[in-house]
Amino acid sequence: MQNISAQDTLIRKLSVHSHLSTAESAAISALPSRTESYKRGSFISRQTNFDRDAFVMLTGVACQQVTTRSGTRQILTVYLSGDVANVDLGFADEAHDIIAITPTEIALISLDALDLIFAEFPNVGNAFRREAAIELALLRSRLVSLGRCNARQRIARFVYEMASRQKSSCGSQSEFIEWPWTQEELGDLTGLTSVHVNRTLKNLREDGVLAISRGSLEVMDWNAIEFAAGLNRGSINEISHSTNIRMIYPSR
Repeated sequence: MQNISAQDTLIRKLSVHSHLSTAESAAISALPSRTESYKRGSFISRQTNFDRDAFVMLTGVACQQVTTRSGTRQILTVYLSGDVANVDLGFADEAHDIIAITPTEIALISLDALDLIFAEFPNVGNAFRREAAIELALLRSRLVSLGRCNARQRIARFVYEMASRQKSSCGSQSEFIEWPWTQEELGDLTGLTSVHVNRTLKNLREDGVLAISRGSLEVMDWNAIEFAAGLNRGSINEISHSTNIRMIYPSR
């Protein structure tokens, strides 16, 4: 596995939407970090003290989930390579788990070390807050999907989000994206049964909207995926140049 610097990842990620001075970049480069690897299905949060550490996704896909007393779960947030999380002790609640969806490598950075940088360089703190705002906007969009979209729109919106984020993070022009999701996981994310997920994906494939093969997904027609998702171009809200995602509410 290629070695990826957490500090360089942070600088690259933050610099897209925030101007960092030479001194600010140097301070981030000097942050102490340690790297951990996890297998698919591993409970990252149960092996890591998120009371003390923020984390940077270096490789792989992970998610935040909540499990109810009855044993059902809801997937809330999806983390891709380059994402930054837990800067504000977001995972101190034991009810939230972070799960590796694929083999994953993350870098852990002390919250105390971040606090020192934020005190000396307030602009760096503002940049991290913009990252947190992006995550919150994605969560709001997913809530809209759960509350006001039908099955086809929910699946299509998630495909659109994953494709947009992955294409932006890797800078690739390929229409193929990593697609490690099982039907059960997609159901836990979209609030659908596995049978309903399977039927919806089959319909989208038959309609020529997308193709799925061996852990990858290809968006066959971006206009078609936007239409299937019920996206309203009149209410497009560009939330971040770093992800190039258009958070769009369903058309009425």
